Amino acid sequence: MRIYFALFISLVCMSCSFAAGATATQTDQRCGASRDQPANRVFADFDGQGWHEYENTKTVPELQLNGGVAVQVWPGSHGNLLVGIQEPGEDFTGYTYYCFDRAGHLLHLRYELRTAWGWGYREEGPLGHGKFKPETAEFFSTTTERLIEKPEQADDVPEALKPRIYLKKSQLPFFKLLSKAKGAV
Repeated sequence: MRIYFALFISLVCMSCSFAAGATATQTDQRCGASRDQPANRVFADFDGQGWHEYENTKTVPELQLNGGVAVQVWPGSHGNLLVGIQEPGEDFTGYTYYCFDRAGHLLHLRYELRTAWGWGYREEGPLGHGKFKPETAEFFSTTTERLIEKPEQADDVPEALKPRIYLKKSQLPFFKLLSKAKGAV
């Protein structure tokens, strides 16, 4: 049952442009990007075997749990770039949004984890002296989006509550594709 639920979350969220936090967030605003618009570029490593660029989110193959990764990229203001990464797992799916400046340095980050157990965790904030400085860190109900106390299961998955941080755009695992012109082979 858990696997089917996580797969359902994964499929629904791919088709809804990473629904987690679909309203404008601090990271979106800091980047000057709008996730209400279709992504400028879409990448995926759907099975852990290699990165490819896709026409849009609908053309990305089904992501494998615990190995598949999908990426959407939106242009921002002043040369900023918003990069959204979705990583589905068996019991939870992580969404990380990175705002990179024109020079490719990470400015702001939003991380959200949604679990099959009905709770989620999110944190968001700027980077300072090469470290993530969350201004917001909270647990919430995935059905009501209301804030909740820290669930007991959260202690069982401490690594899942931490975002993967890429301080430079060039550290992204799909950077070689990102640095090519769209559609270039």
